[in-house]
Order: sequence, then structure tokens, then C-alpha cells
Amino acid sequence: MTDMADPYYAEMKQHKREADWLHAYVYANYCIPTKCTCGGAVTVDTDERGRNYYVCKVYEDDGLHTRHDCLAAIEEELKELKSQYDYEVSLLRKLQYEIVQKLEVVDLLK
Repeated sequence: MTDMADPYYAEMKQHKREADWLHAYVYANYCIPTKCTCGGAVTVDTDERGRNYYVCKVYEDDGLHTRHDCLAAIEEELKELKSQYDYEVSLLRKLQYEIVQKLEVVDLLK
């Protein structure tokens, strides 16, 4: 039996689609959105005051579509990148410390 004919495979694909949708829903108004909660594409739009927004292509003001301020999204994205950078730097320092310790053990064993 191939993977495509397996009912378990179809069920898992459905769960994956639901998880992808939930991810879009949870992060719809955080950082730079990649897709709307409705599953539609997100574009950049400008309002009458000249402010830029990430907006769903089929945006309606019903709470089901994404409309997020570009400046806030970029600030949130930068904050996430800084956090990730800090984590990677701390991990690098920890690994460097462990390497020094292992080299000391190797020197003692010689």
C-alpha cells in the first residue's frame, strides 16, 4: 500500500494543514506575517495617513484577517532576532568553555 492510499497518511496531512493554520492564526499580529489567518496572501498597503501595514489581500474588518503595522512588525522581528542572537552567542560560549575543559583533560591524560 502506498502512502497516499493510507488513511492514516491522509489524517496526518489534515492535522498538518490545521497546525499550519493555527500557526498563522497565533502569529497573525506578531512579527512580519507570512500569510493571513484565512490562508490568503499578505501584502503591504498604505493608509490615508501614509502608514504602512501588512494586510491580507482580501481584508475585511471582521477580525478574521491580518492587518498589522509594518513598523511594529519590524520592531518585533528585530527583537526576536536579537533574542536568537543572544541565545546563539551564549551557546557558543558554553561550547568554547567545554572545548577548553576537554583540552585540559587531554593534556592531563598525556
